[in-house]
Amino acid sequence: MLTTDTATITQLISYPIKSCAGLSHQTITANALGLPHDRQWMVVDANGRFLSQRQHPTMALIQPRMTAGTLRLSAPGMAEIEIPQTSEPTTLEVTVWKDTVQAHTTLDAVNQWLSSYLGSPVRLVHYGSDSFRQIDPAFAAPGQAVAFADGYPLLVTHEASLADLNGRLSAAVDMSRFRPNIVVQSAADAWSELGWQRLQNDPANSEAGHLDLVKPCARCVMTGINQQTGEQTGSEVLKTLRQQFAHQDQAVFGINGIAHSPQDQLPLQVGQSLQIVHKQAG
Repeated sequence: MLTTDTATITQLISYPIKSCAGLSHQTITANALGLPHDRQWMVVDANGRFLSQRQHPTMALIQPRMTAGTLRLSAPGMAEIEIPQTSEPTTLEVTVWKDTVQAHTTLDAVNQWLSSYLGSPVRLVHYGSDSFRQIDPAFAAPGQAVAFADGYPLLVTHEASLADLNGRLSAAVDMSRFRPNIVVQSAADAWSELGWQRLQNDPANSEAGHLDLVKPCARCVMTGINQQTGEQTGSEVLKTLRQQFAHQDQAVFGINGIAHSPQDQLPLQVGQSLQIVHKQAG
C-alpha cells in the first residue's frame, strides 16, 4: 500500500430518514453502521417497498431535527411532528432494493403526517433490534451490516471531483446532490478517490480506526434533484457523469465506505486530516 496524500474533512452529514434532508455535524462518532441515526428510518409504501426522491422529489424538503435523542420532522405546509419511541414496537417486513428486512413500525399519527405531505399512503419504519441487512458480501465480511442506505454505511466524496464536474455543466451544482456522509478536500487529483483504499489517522498502525473505501458509488436520477427546492432539474448531471466519468459502464460519484475502529467508535470532525492509502497497482 502507498500513502502519500492527506484529505481534510470539510463536511459531515447524516440523513436520519432515507431520502429526506440531512443534518450537518461538526463532530460525530462513526460506527460499523455508519454515522449515528443515518438512514435508521425509512418511508415505505403499502406493500412495504422503500420510497425515495426517485418517486417523490419533495422528500428532500422533509427536515429532521434530533433533540435529546428524539426525532422531529418539519416540511413545507406541515406542522412539526415528533416521532416518539414506542416501548413495544411491532415489526413489519420491508424491502430495500433486493433485500428484505424486519423493521420496527412507528405511530399512525406519523404515518398520517407523511401520507398527507406526500399525497399517498405511506408508513415510516425504523431499523431496530430485530433488523439485519448484510452488506454485499463481495465487498464486506459476513455479519457487516448496513441499515437503510442504498448499499453501504458511508459515502465519501471529494471536493476536487465536484469542481471538475461543475466545469463541464451548464450550471454548477452543490455537493448536496450526491448526499454524502463525509466530504473531503485534498491536493489529490479529481476522481482519484476512486482509487483510494482507506482513510486513516495513523497509517503505521493497522489497528487504528479507519475508513475502508470499498466501491465507487453508482448514481441515478436523484442527481437531478435540487435538494434545497425539491425540484427535478433534469438529467445533465447524470448524463455528464455517464459520458465523461463512467466507471465500469456506470455513472459514479464518490466512494462507499465502512468504518472500522476499536470498540466500534471512530471520532470524526470537520477539519480533521486523514491519511489517504492508495490501492496498489495491478
